[in-house]
This record gives sequence, structure tokens and C-alpha cells, in this order.
Amino acid sequence: MTLVSSTLFWVFTIVLGFVNPLISFGLIILYYLPGIIQNICHSDTEHTENEMKSFSEDVLEDMK
Repeated sequence: MTLVSSTLFWVFTIVLGFVNPLISFGLIILYYLPGIIQNICHSDTEHTENEMKSFSEDVLEDMK
């Protein structure tokens, strides 16, 4: 997001927080949810790659 759109989002969220805090919390969750999901998926991919690397090294050691 650009600086202007980010500023408008947070001002809008704060104003809605005075009207109905649940809407404000929902907007904040929707704002951060894609980043959280991306981090979870990225860490699962790294974990799988590390397992594959360790598995292949174990197999190579067993073959020796």
C-alpha cells in the first residue's frame, strides 16, 4: 500500500472504532491476515525443504 492509502485505512479504522469496535478489529485482522498466511506457508515450505535435505543426507550416510 502507498502512504496515502495506508494513512486513509488507519484513519478510517480508528473512526470506525468509535462507532463499532468489532468492525475496527475485523478490518485490522483483514489487513494483517494475508501476511500471516504468507509467513505460515513460507515457514512450512522451508521446514519441508530442510526435512528433505536431512533425509537425503541420512540416505547418503546409510549408503556409505
